[in-house]
Amino acid sequence: MPSYTFRCEDCGNFTLFFKSMSGNKSTAECPDCHSLSSRVYFAPNLHKLSRAVSSRIEKGMEPQRMTHAELGAKPAKKKKVNRPWQVG
Repeated sequence: MPSYTFRCEDCGNFTLFFKSMSGNKSTAECPDCHSLSSRVYFAPNLHKLSRAVSSRIEKGMEPQRMTHAELGAKPAKKKKVNRPWQVG
């Protein structure tokens, strides 16, 4: 369902939804004051996803859930000694 944004001089911006994209959509009637309003054009919203992400979206895959046991043990942290003469 295409949506178009229009600007009324008195009321400001409003958005209308249409069933089809056919026809002239350069002007519309404001739903509040019923004055003729002109269409507002925005830059397209473009973005690029990585190939792995886009293929997951297309396939409808959900993220894999793993338990702590499946992930494995965390590497042990080494105890940092700031003063080597104070051991223990």
